[in-house]
Amino acid sequence: MSYTIAVAGKGGTGKTTFSALIIEVLKRRSVGPVLAIDADPNSTLGMTLGIDCQCTVSDIIEETKGLRNLPDGVNKPLHLEYQLQRILVETKGVDLLVMGRPEGPDCYCMANNMLRGYVDEIIKNYKYVVLDNEAGMEHLNRKTTQNIDTLFLVSDSTQIGLKTITNIKNLIDKLTFLVIKNKYLVLNRVRQDIQNLENAIKNVGVPLIGKLPFEDAVTNLELAEKPISDLPDNSLLLKSAEEIVNKIISSDQK
Repeated sequence: MSYTIAVAGKGGTGKTTFSALIIEVLKRRSVGPVLAIDADPNSTLGMTLGIDCQCTVSDIIEETKGLRNLPDGVNKPLHLEYQLQRILVETKGVDLLVMGRPEGPDCYCMANNMLRGYVDEIIKNYKYVVLDNEAGMEHLNRKTTQNIDTLFLVSDSTQIGLKTITNIKNLIDKLTFLVIKNKYLVLNRVRQDIQNLENAIKNVGVPLIGKLPFEDAVTNLELAEKPISDLPDNSLLLKSAEEIVNKIISSDQK
């Protein structure tokens, strides 16, 4: 059975970097291929992982206007299944599926209903699935899995950041179609003591599972357009991410 990890948070807080760190930790464990799903319209997870993706799920849906513009006689479910297999980028240790931009004004309900089923089938082939999401995760009802083992809410170590995360958490709680087993708060880019944030952390309403230190190496990798896998083994950031992953995996196994 697959273990699904989702990451949400306001843009600019390092949400995608944390998603990539989780994937890198799992990859280094040699647990078999990890399925990375980029469900953020900004679609930068592939770049952070060093994986090039030329086509997204949204591209397929839009090109065929929700599968309505296919030639007569074409089997729509088989066509969609083939296209999904085609755009799934397979690399050593990590496979990537990019969902793409939000849809236009047309209704693609039929295609999305098929899509959810196929994505769920693809997920079954992996031990671990990591989803990098847009802030509120509303898109999950349309295109991707609705069962999540662990949701990480990522914030920077500021009062404003934590207030935003509290709002995002409240929005997610209203998404009744989502089944989320565990929710945790992660503070990213921590440079100082966070004692002055204790009340704001409590107000989020989920336990703080870990803190990720600010590390110049990540900025340097981004500027050089290099993947997160180029972080050295002694990276404190990578070690902190590994400690967080160990906590959720060991907790789930109890």
